[in-house]
Amino acid sequence: MKHPIRYSLRCAALLLCLLPAASQAAERDSTRRHWLAETTLTIEASATAASGDYAPLWLTANRYGLSSTNPYSGYGRIAVGRDISLDTARDWRFGYGLDVAVAAGHERVGILEQAYVEAAWKCLRLTVGAKQQPLETQNAELCSGALSAGINARPVPQVRLDIDWFSFPGTKGWWQWKIHGSYGLMTDGRWQESWAADGERYTKNTRYHEKALYWQFGRKDIFPLTYEIGLRMMAQFGGTSYNVQTIRVNDYQRTTYEHDNGLRAYWDALLCRGSDATDGSNPNVSGNHLGSYVMQLRYHGDRWQARAYWERFFEDHSMLTVQYGIRDMLIGAEVTAPQNPFISSAVLEFLNTTHQSGAVYHDATHSIPDAIAGRDNYYNHLHYAGWQHYGQTLGHPLLTSSLYNEALGHSHVLRFYNNRVKAWHVGIAGDPTPEWHWRLMASFSRNWGCYVPPFSERKRQAYTFAEVTYKPTWAPGWQGAVGVGYDRGSLIGNSVGGQLTIRKQLQLGK
Repeated sequence: MKHPIRYSLRCAALLLCLLPAASQAAERDSTRRHWLAETTLTIEASATAASGDYAPLWLTANRYGLSSTNPYSGYGRIAVGRDISLDTARDWRFGYGLDVAVAAGHERVGILEQAYVEAAWKCLRLTVGAKQQPLETQNAELCSGALSAGINARPVPQVRLDIDWFSFPGTKGWWQWKIHGSYGLMTDGRWQESWAADGERYTKNTRYHEKALYWQFGRKDIFPLTYEIGLRMMAQFGGTSYNVQTIRVNDYQRTTYEHDNGLRAYWDALLCRGSDATDGSNPNVSGNHLGSYVMQLRYHGDRWQARAYWERFFEDHSMLTVQYGIRDMLIGAEVTAPQNPFISSAVLEFLNTTHQSGAVYHDATHSIPDAIAGRDNYYNHLHYAGWQHYGQTLGHPLLTSSLYNEALGHSHVLRFYNNRVKAWHVGIAGDPTPEWHWRLMASFSRNWGCYVPPFSERKRQAYTFAEVTYKPTWAPGWQGAVGVGYDRGSLIGNSVGGQLTIRKQLQLGK
């Protein structure tokens, strides 16, 4: 698949042609509507200006990659789409979206942010293309981010099948399941090649795989508490890796590796098996595999809502069990208050990624048969440019993305040099009137770099952000937001900046 965006658009066009006929055949009643009904057109413009070497983090992070770390940037954006949730009451449902931007100060001028089509029947949903997927257990507006499948980077084009919540037989809804799986192709290969310094590693045509299983216990219509537990797993595999350096097989020489892109590679990614050419006598699973366990306990009150959530990240087999303890985690709580003019919701989170199975790594040998699987080196991999897309981490933004590496002394190197972090994060939002909305966020982190190499001394960094949004009742569909960010510390430096965003939404097909 040499042109993933073109392929996704062709698939989207094909499904768009088939969906109206399928929907009409499935439901012949008075609720039938033309497939263009309730389409939303969004026009948006945003500009950012800052004083430091980088824009403040929360002006950039957790925006699905439609942002820039540069101190001066901006974009104009136009999106058209139909939300599949509009068909909630129907068996057959469909949605689609096309989202493009013209940008300055970003990694490219023209940006295809989303291009997808999706169709659903009862609890089954098929999505084809690049779509911004929501967070599963967190408040996207106030949280600091997720460790494995976050909202920080550009969406990866993929074919994804979801089986939404369904009751396990015989449990009458007290035990529900949700499953999804996908295959895709990362689109940043040319960007990696152009951005990486001469002789530095980069990858092209990298395949992507994701799978997840969630269980939910409880029925909120009978008792207000529900408990959810899930397992997410992702992989980067296939493609071509350039300037790979390894001591195991080539004595530090830089080499190009053409990975297996055939059917077997897809099975290996699904079943977490295989090995890479550079593994030597101690084979690992082929590709870059990672994931996380997630849990949340929710209170569904009539007036108050609350939840506590927990995520434990793993980079390899050593963290799939509790063999090395449970020390690294993201733990948080959210409270949603009844309607009032002061505070609508509040989030508090703690993040720790400093342990990583311990500081010692040793493969088993004839002389020393004990294997110690420490130094997991979160988000990094020997062959691939790490858990990133267009330089922004696909996971948690407080594990410093490659785009900030110049501040860490490694200019234009696609690698995570700061993945051992402890941080506290707080987010608060309010709606004083139907027209006004505000939010505040603050994060305070301590950073140790990596096990190899560590920082010579611990670095501290604070990230703060405030935003006010105005939706005038006298101008329906219009919205304006002003945000201010302030970063201070020894990790990526000091910066203060502002961001102005204006948006207009129109309903088509009515």
